[in-house]
Amino acid sequence: MPVENVILPKLGVYTEDVVLSAWRVEEGGAVEAGTVVLEMETDKTTAEVEAETSGWLHRGVDHGATLAIGTVVGWIASTREEYQALVEAAPEAGATRTGPDTDADAEPEPETAEDGPSPSRSEAGTDDTRTLASPRARGLLERLGFPAARLGEIRGTGPRGRILDRDVAAWAQVQSSGAGTDEPTRAVSPVTASAVSERIPLRGLRGTIATRMLSSLQTSAQLTSVLELDVKPIVDLRRRLAAETPPRRVGVTAIVVEVVAAALREHPLLNARIVEDEIEVLADVNVGVAVEITGGLVVPVVHAADRLPLTAIDARIADVAERARAGTLAPDDVAGATFTVSNGGIHDVDLTTAILDPPQVAILWIGRIRDRPVVAGDAIAIRPTLQACLTFDHRAIDGGTAAAFLTTLGRRVAALREQL
Repeated sequence: MPVENVILPKLGVYTEDVVLSAWRVEEGGAVEAGTVVLEMETDKTTAEVEAETSGWLHRGVDHGATLAIGTVVGWIASTREEYQALVEAAPEAGATRTGPDTDADAEPEPETAEDGPSPSRSEAGTDDTRTLASPRARGLLERLGFPAARLGEIRGTGPRGRILDRDVAAWAQVQSSGAGTDEPTRAVSPVTASAVSERIPLRGLRGTIATRMLSSLQTSAQLTSVLELDVKPIVDLRRRLAAETPPRRVGVTAIVVEVVAAALREHPLLNARIVEDEIEVLADVNVGVAVEITGGLVVPVVHAADRLPLTAIDARIADVAERARAGTLAPDDVAGATFTVSNGGIHDVDLTTAILDPPQVAILWIGRIRDRPVVAGDAIAIRPTLQACLTFDHRAIDGGTAAAFLTTLGRRVAALREQL
């Protein structure tokens, strides 16, 4: 039987690089068809990869590597003899080798003379076609206004020094600060040395968040508008539902998602995305809900939120939040968000300017509910309020449109009194 490639498979619509987070079978270990051989991790979820045939596993990449979807990371030989021949012929773990089924987005390694040395970084910098860089990294460099020849100045953190989009984003930040404009970037020693108590690698979920957030700020025109909302109707609605028999305990986030979804129908420009040089207004209203987990955030999606009753929205949020913290979200759970809601009210924080999750054009962050003095007619009253902070991409949305959305949000919160 031929040797079977072990490939990082495509996860739904996800196309970014993934992390091979763990091998579940030792080098040379016997596997059966259906045996889980490795775990892979995206910025939103993890997934297991099973063997498609029986045999003995040769691992071609070390765990922790960031790789393109479709990369061949190991091989399964059908006999011990084939395994031994594979070990003798294949590169050591850590050197990525791609097979014929590799995704078209993954670029081939540069050609070198047989058994000869690889080109140095300075040599690669003289000809960008010989520089290992992902297509997304090259695209980001172009969008930021730098010529491809500058790739040679960037230190890659991917396999075999491959330049990833996060490397371009970090390098571009240094350039924009005025440093490193005449020579490649390099580490700068601090004036006063300080002992390091812990080193946390920016990889996996944390590294992907870092890359996406930095890229978001550098490639979009972000602005935040804030409106203080009188949320007594929300407080009263939750109290009434909890007093029913049997009691219904509905979260603040679910109520906000319901009113946000309705407001998006009135202001469709906020339910959109920017793709290249176009604003795509989207037909479905799918609201992402930021959930804190160990090491970062994930954003499960309430699909068709504008067509769901409040109890269904609350049940969906509770379900995906529990599975997010357990690490069992499926790819479809985190796909297709058209707008994001982030509830910071679980902390003692009143106001935050959130960062967009591209290609979305808006995100709503809400703060804690606090009793504050407000003007009620001709008197001062104590009311529960929260700060609603709408961050939007000014390329797609003007300030007036953002203000109108927040006004509609306030009106729909006030209208909840009708449900009491």
